[in-house]
Amino acid sequence: MAEIGEALSDRELEVLQCVVDGAGNKDIANQLVISQNTVKVHLRNIYTKLGVSSRTEATTAALQQGLVVLAGVTPESDTDISKTEIPSPSSLTESGSPSQTAVLIPRPTFFPKRVGLIGLLLVALITILVLSLQPLSPEPAPTPTPDRFVETAITDDWLQSRPLAVARSNMALVASGLHLYLIGGETPAGFTNQVSIFDTSTSIWREGTAKPTAVADITGAELFGEIYVPGGQLADGQPTKLVEVYSPANDSWRVTTPLPTAVSGGLVLSDGSFIYLFGGWDGQNYLPTVYRFDPANSSWQILPEMPTARAFVTGGVIKGRLYVVGGYDGERPLTECTYFDPTTPNETSSDGNGRWHTCADTLLPRAGASAVGLFNKLYLFGGGAFGDEPITYSESYNPDSDQWSVINTPLLEDKPSWSNLGITYIETKIYAVGGVRGGAASADTFIYRPLAYQTFIPIAPDESDSEP
Repeated sequence: MAEIGEALSDRELEVLQCVVDGAGNKDIANQLVISQNTVKVHLRNIYTKLGVSSRTEATTAALQQGLVVLAGVTPESDTDISKTEIPSPSSLTESGSPSQTAVLIPRPTFFPKRVGLIGLLLVALITILVLSLQPLSPEPAPTPTPDRFVETAITDDWLQSRPLAVARSNMALVASGLHLYLIGGETPAGFTNQVSIFDTSTSIWREGTAKPTAVADITGAELFGEIYVPGGQLADGQPTKLVEVYSPANDSWRVTTPLPTAVSGGLVLSDGSFIYLFGGWDGQNYLPTVYRFDPANSSWQILPEMPTARAFVTGGVIKGRLYVVGGYDGERPLTECTYFDPTTPNETSSDGNGRWHTCADTLLPRAGASAVGLFNKLYLFGGGAFGDEPITYSESYNPDSDQWSVINTPLLEDKPSWSNLGITYIETKIYAVGGVRGGAASADTFIYRPLAYQTFIPIAPDESDSEP
C-alpha cells in the first residue's frame, strides 16, 4: 500500500506527467495503453505519496519537486554535462561495456526545487501574456425579459392584457396555435410592415420577420399553416394586387399569385380549403367582387358578386357559411348582413356552386368593425368609421334564430366608437387588439370570454324511452 513520502514508480511518473500536460483519465489510458481503472489506481497512489487530494495539488507538488517536465520549458541540471568525461573506445571492453576505469555520465536530476519555482513563475508569465494578447470583446448585453403581466378584469367577461408597444390600426390580426399575429397596418408614424407576435400563454409581445411590403386597410386568414394577406393600401394611398404569405413555423414570407385587381379594405376569410376576398376599394370605386384563391393551383377565381358593393366589411365563418356584415358603400355605414354558401348550386357561377343569402340586419350600422365566428355564433365588435352615430355596444348573431343580441362592451360605453381593430380567437377567448377608439389610435389588448360564466347542465335521459 502506498505511503506518504514514498518515491513514485516509473509508471506513476508517466501518469503524473500526463496529468501535468492536462490529459484526462481516458486520454492517459489511451496514451499509456492501460485501462481507465488502472489510471485511477495510479492516481490514488500518486495522491497518497505526494500528500495531495486533487489534480491541481498534484501538479503543483510535481513541479515544486521537479518530478515532471513542463511542456515548452527546457530542463536544467546541477551537473554540467559538457564537462563530463566521455568514455573513449579504448576504455570499452570487448563486449562493448565500459571498463572499470571508465568515467560514467551521471544521470541528471531534473527540476530541483529552485527550477520548480522558476517553472511556476514561467507558467504564470505565459498565462498573463496569453490573456493580454486575447482580443477584448465586450460582454453581450443581456436580453431583457418582459415582466410577467397580470391580466386585469374589467367586467365578468372582459379582461385587459398586455398592450402593444405602439398603437396600431387598419392591420390584419390572425391566430395560429396559441399565438396572435398582428401584421402591417398604420401607426402614428405612418404605414408599417411590422409583424408583432403575442404569446397568449405568457402574455408577451415579440417581433417577427417584417412583411416585405408595408400596407394598411388589410385583413388576413390562415390556410394550411400559412397566413394570407392579399391586397391593401400602399403608403402612396393606392391599393395593390400584391399577395404575400407568412409562415409562422418558419417566420418567413413568400409571394404568391397576385389578385385579379388591386383591392384595399376587403374582408379575407378561409373555410379550411380556400381563401376568399370580399369587396373592398380599387382606388376609385367600392366593389361587390368576390375572389377565391385555390392553393392547389395557385390561382384566383371570380365568384358571384355580393348584393351590395362595399368596403370595410367584417364577418366570419359559421357552419361552412361565409358571413359578410356591415361595411361602407361610399355614402353611409351599413347594417346589411349576407352570407355566401359555397355548396349551394348556382347556374351563374363558373364552377356551378355558390350563392348569396340574406340574414337579419345588425342592430346598429357598422363600418370598420371586426368579427369572428365562434361556438356557431358570429361575434361582432366595434364600428363607427365613416359615421356619426355612436357605437356603444357590440353584437352577436345566432344563425339558428337569425337574430342579433347585444354584447355589453364597457370599452364602447367609455368611448363610443372603435374601428379598424383586429379581432380573432384562441380556444374560448376572443382577442381584440388596437384600432381607433374614441378617435385616437389604441395599443390596448382586450380579451372577451363568451363562456366565462355559462353553466352547462347535462340532460338526463327520459325514463319513458329507456329499455325495461
